[in-house]
Amino acid sequence: MSQIKKSDENKLVAELEKGYKEMADINLELAQMCLEADNESLSLCEEKLTECE
Repeated sequence: MSQIKKSDENKLVAELEKGYKEMADINLELAQMCLEADNESLSLCEEKLTECE
């Protein structure tokens, strides 16, 4: 019986590890998208400020 529990525990740990890795990839992609958007916004602001000078 303990062998079955250990097997289930190993499967759960593997599934959790897979899920965390998938979420890490998603979070990285979102962070990169947001950084790109921030950089574009900064460029537009700097361009508008330059026009005002």
